[in-house]
Amino acid sequence: MRKVLGVYLILLLLPVGASFGTTGLVQGFLFDAENGVVLTGGSLGAAQNTNLATINQNQSSNNPYHFQTALQTENGLLFQNASAVGMNGSFGVAQDGSALGGQSLVTGSIPVLDQLLLANFGQDAARLGGIGAALGIQGLIVIQAQIAVSPYGADSNAQYLGIGQAISNAGGP
Repeated sequence: MRKVLGVYLILLLLPVGASFGTTGLVQGFLFDAENGVVLTGGSLGAAQNTNLATINQNQSSNNPYHFQTALQTENGLLFQNASAVGMNGSFGVAQDGSALGGQSLVTGSIPVLDQLLLANFGQDAARLGGIGAALGIQGLIVIQAQIAVSPYGADSNAQYLGIGQAISNAGGP
């Protein structure tokens, strides 16, 4: 009798405990890039180097039992371009750029939507003697978006980060 009662209570209470279910999504990225050019010598010359990195992450979850839907996306582009042209001297560009991003989403009666974007960029251009120029351009564009829909309501979160840097060093004798 007790065994049957125990099985009956488990079957009775299982849907009640399951009705508080949640849906969770987590994603992240890391860009870490270095770029540069060096041009030395006596005769006329040119050098160029380019880095390009992209990210496109999409996640979705649908829980029909609890009427919950969650979507999130991260899209971004990191680009670096270094170039030098000149004669009778030394010309150079050094670039470094990094970006870290992530987001997490949990649905339920108290939804949690978190986003993080961090970036660090630096660059230098040098000209030692001669006639010519060194030019560096780099940038980052990242967009993050989240949406959670449940019987408790709808929540959304979005953020954008854009960075651009340019440096040059040009001249003659």
